[in-house]
Amino acid sequence: MPDSLARAASSEMTTLTLPEVFALVNGDLQEVENRLATVERPDVPMTSEIMDHVLAMQGKRVRPLLLMLVSRLGNAPRDGVLWASTVIELVHTATLLHDDCLDDTTLRRGVPTVNHQWGQQAAILMGDYLFTKAFDLLCEHRLHGALHVLVHHVYRMTCGMNREYAGRRRADLAVEEYLRIIDEKTGALFVSSCEIGALLGGLPEARAAEVSQFGRDLGYAFQIIDDVFDFTGDPTEIGKPVGTDFRLGFATLPLLYALEDADPKRAEKVMRVFERGDVTDEEWETARSFVCEGTAIARARETALDYAYSARDRLVSFNGHEGVAPLLATVEYMISRGR
Repeated sequence: MPDSLARAASSEMTTLTLPEVFALVNGDLQEVENRLATVERPDVPMTSEIMDHVLAMQGKRVRPLLLMLVSRLGNAPRDGVLWASTVIELVHTATLLHDDCLDDTTLRRGVPTVNHQWGQQAAILMGDYLFTKAFDLLCEHRLHGALHVLVHHVYRMTCGMNREYAGRRRADLAVEEYLRIIDEKTGALFVSSCEIGALLGGLPEARAAEVSQFGRDLGYAFQIIDDVFDFTGDPTEIGKPVGTDFRLGFATLPLLYALEDADPKRAEKVMRVFERGDVTDEEWETARSFVCEGTAIARARETALDYAYSARDRLVSFNGHEGVAPLLATVEYMISRGR
């Protein structure tokens, strides 16, 4: 495995670390934070309080970062990029609120979730508000092309979440079906960010298609690594509980690989627990050991790495452009999360 995906891409190209990438767009990211802070609050005190709580939980802002970096491959209007980046973060935050309700999560980014602190109904309503406010902002700022892209991929995302829920407790889920689910559920917003950045940057159709596929591959890598963390992570480090997918009956790649590779009798015991539900702490630890002791984690990480390399290769046609190095650094960050 190369020390640096960015260096592997081109020995002649300037390479950057992720902190250097964030420093490069720090002013724009700070402006996104400012715009998030000024998004209209409902004139309902509790709802306004919830919104302040939600928007104070700053994540990595990966999706706005992607949108900004792709837009720099062309010649995009800064104000349009900033509003589109603000909107993509609002939509991402809305999806987290709904995810936390579906998963009954109590902790997100190291702080109590809205559903845990204010209740499921309040969390669902806040998610709905953020979705609709995001679309309204794109209309207000006449970013109609970005709106068209985003609505299409939010639709895809909801299809993926429905597909995932319909496949609960299926230990026989095909790897291909798992990949389809994460392509829709997670990849949709990665692809949206890249396609909107390409649209605002005025990239030619062929190059826009390449960065769209770049976003798709990056989404695969990101989600597979997250699914590895659900078995190997430390809750205090990743800011959320582990074992959530297994307990809820969502088959992810590490589990599917483990079931393929393991002794059939041992696999059968884990499958029975997974398909039954109501998993005890002891049963979860047994399942975690089952997945982590074999080759499943290494295989899943290798699959994520394959997608990261594929994402890197999508940028070949841009070689020589100064905007490529920051994107390559972003790819490297994605995969280094899982090392």
